[in-house]
Amino acid sequence: MLVVKCPQCGKKIVWDDFQPVAFACPRCGERLNLHTSLKKNIEQREMSQQGTIRLCPHCEGIVSRRWFIRCPHCSYWLFGPVRFHGRWPFIMALVASYIAVTVYYVLYVH
Repeated sequence: MLVVKCPQCGKKIVWDDFQPVAFACPRCGERLNLHTSLKKNIEQREMSQQGTIRLCPHCEGIVSRRWFIRCPHCSYWLFGPVRFHGRWPFIMALVASYIAVTVYYVLYVH
């Protein structure tokens, strides 16, 4: 079931699979086509989302953003153009914190 809005009068019409693709608005009689309505809907959604589609660099699946997210398709961690699988982000954060503590100890405490 889809809701199609008449461009002439603004009435919302519920379309189901048992109706023909081309139909008329019950209020004003305007001829409507389901395919053109769907194309307009997709164009409006793309324009509202700034027309950018972000893809995972590993599997080319669609993701909501490219920074600090796990791809729902391939389970890779995305950090901009860089991608990691599994526990590598955790291990790298652990190594970076170890190096930072070591540098702090060598410079200030020792």
